[in-house]
Amino acid sequence: MRSHRAALVPGVTLAIALLATTPARAADADTERARALFHEAGELERVGRWTDAQNRLRAALRLRETPQLHYALGWALENDDKLLEARIAYETASRLGREVTGGEEVTHLAAERLADVRRKTPVIKVRVTSTADAGARVLVDGREVRRDDDVAVVTVNPGSHVLRIERGPDAFEQIAYVGRGEVRQVDLADADVAMQDSAQDRHAPAPSGLQTSPRPGQRDNVLPWLMVSGGVALVAGGGAMLLATRANDEPGQAFGLALGGAGLVAGVVGAVLLLRDVEPSAKDRPRGVASASPVPGGAMATAAFVF
Repeated sequence: MRSHRAALVPGVTLAIALLATTPARAADADTERARALFHEAGELERVGRWTDAQNRLRAALRLRETPQLHYALGWALENDDKLLEARIAYETASRLGREVTGGEEVTHLAAERLADVRRKTPVIKVRVTSTADAGARVLVDGREVRRDDDVAVVTVNPGSHVLRIERGPDAFEQIAYVGRGEVRQVDLADADVAMQDSAQDRHAPAPSGLQTSPRPGQRDNVLPWLMVSGGVALVAGGGAMLLATRANDEPGQAFGLALGGAGLVAGVVGAVLLLRDVEPSAKDRPRGVASASPVPGGAMATAAFVF
């Protein structure tokens, strides 16, 4: 950090000198405002507010573009770990310094900072370990990176980055962190895409509006419950008829017994079906048959079950 501060001082001196010697005809108000913004940026840098300092320097550059201000912006970006942006600022400062009179010193300083920034800029190498799909795309932070021999090389700023491999509609992502001056290689296999998609399919909820088929052996409980409730009603009706008929009314008693017996059979069959673990097949399922047959005393409806 000490060498950085020593490198900054000549640049600051040059910027102040250039702003101070600007001809009066070159918009004195803009020059004064640019000088004030430059000083504000310096105060912000002393307390580590690098982003705010960058904003002040960009505002000053909109008023007066000088190689010294570009150099100062590169310094603020470098200390904020925005090394890629700092390289652009230093390159601009070096280019402008060669174009103006007295810009030799800032050109020299910018070249030194450029060499140091290039050395500190991290590199990520993404290697696609499977060549089964040559059309797989590699993206770093949403930007596609060209592959040479299945390796995509990209310079990035220090910090965390999103690595993504795409194969058609499928994609696989991984987070990678790199520090200053680090070269990191990350292996991504296009087979990981299929693995991730399969895992998502396994855990994905069933689409809304669709119903899954019942499991083998899962039965519909409507019919058994109808048989049980109907059987209870028939038994109750038969018992009530037996109680209501006279002792010498044999037809009435016979009908009451038949009704109660039919209800008992229906109830037992329904209960058995509810207790069974597997639904009976169609050929084994009891079939309720309604019939009408004459009984002594008039035509009455009776229920019988065929098994």
